[in-house]
Amino acid sequence: MLMYLFGVLLLGIVVLIHELGHFLFAKLFKVKVTAFSIGFGKPIVKWKKGDTEYRISIIPLGGYVKMTGETPNDEKELTEDEIAVSYSHKKWWQKVVIAFAGPLFNIILAVFVFFIVSFYEHTAPAPIIEYLSPDGAAAKAGIAEGDRITEINGRKVYVWEDLSIGLNNESGECKDAEITVKNYRSGKLEKFTVKPQKGTYKDAFNETQNRCEIGVARLPRDTVIALVSMVEGLKSGDRILSVNGTEVDRFYQVRHLFDSTEISELKVLSNGKEKTLKFDHEDLHKKIIYGGMMLSKVEESSFSKTAGFEKGDVILSVNDTKTTIPYQFYSELSKLKEKDSATINIIRDEQLETITFKIAIEEKDNAFTGMKDRNVKWGAKFLFNYNIPEIMAQRDNPMLFSVSYSFGQTWKMIDMTLKGFWYLVSGKMSAKSLGGPIMIFDISKRAAEAGLKHFLFILAVISINLGIINLFPVPILDGGHIVMYTFEGITGKKIPISIKEKILTVGFVLLMLLMAFAIFNDFSRYFSIFTGE
Repeated sequence: MLMYLFGVLLLGIVVLIHELGHFLFAKLFKVKVTAFSIGFGKPIVKWKKGDTEYRISIIPLGGYVKMTGETPNDEKELTEDEIAVSYSHKKWWQKVVIAFAGPLFNIILAVFVFFIVSFYEHTAPAPIIEYLSPDGAAAKAGIAEGDRITEINGRKVYVWEDLSIGLNNESGECKDAEITVKNYRSGKLEKFTVKPQKGTYKDAFNETQNRCEIGVARLPRDTVIALVSMVEGLKSGDRILSVNGTEVDRFYQVRHLFDSTEISELKVLSNGKEKTLKFDHEDLHKKIIYGGMMLSKVEESSFSKTAGFEKGDVILSVNDTKTTIPYQFYSELSKLKEKDSATINIIRDEQLETITFKIAIEEKDNAFTGMKDRNVKWGAKFLFNYNIPEIMAQRDNPMLFSVSYSFGQTWKMIDMTLKGFWYLVSGKMSAKSLGGPIMIFDISKRAAEAGLKHFLFILAVISINLGIINLFPVPILDGGHIVMYTFEGITGKKIPISIKEKILTVGFVLLMLLMAFAIFNDFSRYFSIFTGE
């Protein structure tokens, strides 16, 4: 029921704005509007003001503005008095504007909603290096975890997002970058010349895209530890709370204190209980490593279990590539092919061991995109904590950012909508990705549960989708009407009513078939919802 209500709210707003565009421009050009409906079918609520009856109807899958002389049948039955206020008898460009106004209002709504969403982004993750790839360009240059990037090539860096702007350029070349950081240990500003490496990533359409990388990430690592050799009173999986009385919540803080001071006291959380350990001359920095790569669970009959992995194992490397976060581990495995072998170094009971893992690939249809998801069969979970709060920072010019964000996101979503449609037509994307009302309702519910920001974002995305799709040159859609009236304007001849009827009938049948297919996809996608399986 909740899914239905959120879906109705989202669709209701999007449809209301779309139809309001048609309505306002129809009124501007003095076209008589007899009905303005949100939803189809029997009206639940209706009232009349002036010439127009306003309705909220029972089927919340769209809406309409009914104008005098709009359809071929209406055109046939016009009286002399109605011709002056008839849609069909307005100038061709006025009809085009009225048809275009609905999609235009959807785009305007998206810009406005993205502007509101941007307020949530006025503070963003700070440009503090939480994770440093051991083999990355930044590490090779001498930058360390905990350092805060302040400038790239003389351009100020305020939030993490500014890093990609500073490193990636229109030419696509990864040129040397002059990076200024505030050293975490000394607090002083230092300059480094970093040689970015060309990397790749998969976009929303599973297409490979290039980018310049320096081997840094904003993925915080907590203070969970693993032992390379035995330390009395400690065990792998314990979390350090303070070092010599200094509280810590990031592993780079622990590493800095271990390297710079003689450890006399540790406060740790072990099995849910706090305890304090005293040391005389313990060489801890050689015995303790980050513990997030420890396996917290190994599923029975899984590939990892069959290979010999056990709960408590700490993974160090894959094929001699050091791995300190799960993402890096999965990334290394994903580079391999079916039946390839991966040599994985681990620590078990403070002893170094090696396990050979035979790669098995699992490909599944993604119910939402229709594409194949390729994953290495694994079957174990890491102790890594993904819920550590990030350190936030203020953007340089929040209002300028809001304007840029609102138009930038709108254009990005328009581009993605058009690209997605082209991929469907060209066969690059499966038709199974098409969704109907159930999918919209489900996405709306999930977004609302995630918070207002997410709900508004999805509202803007669906508004753009509705606007762009309505502009497709398909009879019965706004785009089809625009094509017909533009043709009339160019040729100076009106399309005969009988031909219009045939064109619109074909368009209606095609639209109904498309809707039926989308609803069929919904039932296939959400079959478990109805069966309870």
